[in-house]
Formats: sequence, structure tokens, C-alpha cells
Amino acid sequence: ASDGAILDQFGTSVALDGDTALVGAHGDDSYRGSAYIFTRSGGVWTQQAKLTASDGTDGDQFGSSVALDEDIALVGAFRKHDMGISSGAAYVFTRSGGVWSEQAKLTASDGEGGVFDPGDSFGTSVALDGDTALVGANRADSVRGSAYIFTRSGGSWTEQVKLTAPDGTDGDQFSSSVALDGDTVLV
Repeated sequence: ASDGAILDQFGTSVALDGDTALVGAHGDDSYRGSAYIFTRSGGVWTQQAKLTASDGTDGDQFGSSVALDEDIALVGAFRKHDMGISSGAAYVFTRSGGVWSEQAKLTASDGEGGVFDPGDSFGTSVALDGDTALVGANRADSVRGSAYIFTRSGGSWTEQVKLTAPDGTDGDQFSSSVALDGDTVLV
């Protein structure tokens, strides 16, 4: 990172698509977090952008998970407190003409945060394929875990479905990692 510092934890998450790399640094700026875009030209990698959440606050851990597909980046912030402590969020960024802009903030329609119990940690894991995003919330529902599918139409992202394990039990942490390819999801 061009502005790297001790405890940034640059490289905690990574994604790659063609000549574009996305690297998370969830410890940056008092654990507010950030993610960096690098592009390759002629065998040389150059930092193109530093992504941060428009509403970032200390402790969000933005950049703890990242996904990249062409001109779309998805960045998790599993400690975001919008719906209670560690309810979590994920942010969508799009690139146009070499400039990255925040397009949407994704949250679970039934997201919860905890005080004595853990929050959902929505954004623990993320995956992206075209106009479909998959976001894990491994501490949701008594730490059983769940995953959420969002789709984009125009510039708007809409939650489509919440996925849970049919044999889930408390503590499973379903969605600690996720993957997405076309019409197939792996949790």
C-alpha cells in the first residue's frame, strides 16, 4: 500500500481478476479498514485506488473480505454496527474510466447486532459473479450462520434470498467461507 503502516494488516484478504488485484487491509486507520486496487500494465503493477466505506467508523474492519469481478469490487466490513454491534455490512464499488466509486451498501434484511451475544457478522465472507453477490454472516441465528444472495438491476442491488444449512445447529458458523460461480453457490 502506498500509505502502509504498522497494524494495517494489508493482505488479510485478496482477490484477482485478469489484470486487476484487490487487497484488503482491515486494520487500517484504527481498524476502520480499507482495500486497495492494483492494475497491471506491461508486467508492472500499480496502485489504482484506495477504497474506503463512505460511512466508515473505527472498528468496522472494512476489507476483512474482498471479491472482484471485472469492474465490480465487493468488500466486507463484518464489524459494522448499523443494526447493532457487529451486525456487519458489505460495500459494492464499480469502476468507470479507471475511477472506482461506491455504488451500494449491502446489509441483511434481518440483520442483528449483539451486546452479550455476537452480532451476525454479515460480511465475514463475500463472493461475486457478474450481477450477483453472495455475503456470509457466519454468526447469525445463534452462530448457526447464514448467507445472502443479492442481485443487481441497473445500479440497484436487491436481496434475493437467505441461505441456511438444512441440518444447521448452533455454533456451526455456516458461511465462514463462500464461493459463487454462475447459478451455483458453495458455502
